[in-house]
Amino acid sequence: MVSPISPASPLAIAPIGPSTTPATSAGGSGNGGGSFMDVLGQAVSKLNSDLGSADNAMASFAAGGSADLSTVVLQMQEASLELKLGAQVRDRLLEAYQEVMRLQA
Repeated sequence: MVSPISPASPLAIAPIGPSTTPATSAGGSGNGGGSFMDVLGQAVSKLNSDLGSADNAMASFAAGGSADLSTVVLQMQEASLELKLGAQVRDRLLEAYQEVMRLQA
């Protein structure tokens, strides 16, 4: 099992933007306007661009380009970790959805 990532860990996800803060304050109206979906969409877009960047660096290195091996390996490892984290988030969201469906039955 993968150990949890602490906020101080270098693997922790950095905030994407101002929409990562809760949409409401104490006593707010509760209308977030889809901010969770915005944050999730931004995270998936970042994951996709990072995977593409790592793939381009690997292709450049394989073709004899100017990329050095350590940079390529670092980008590939970062992309791999982000992909694993994305899969874990997906699994947790699916588990939460299934739990909510069980509660309604």
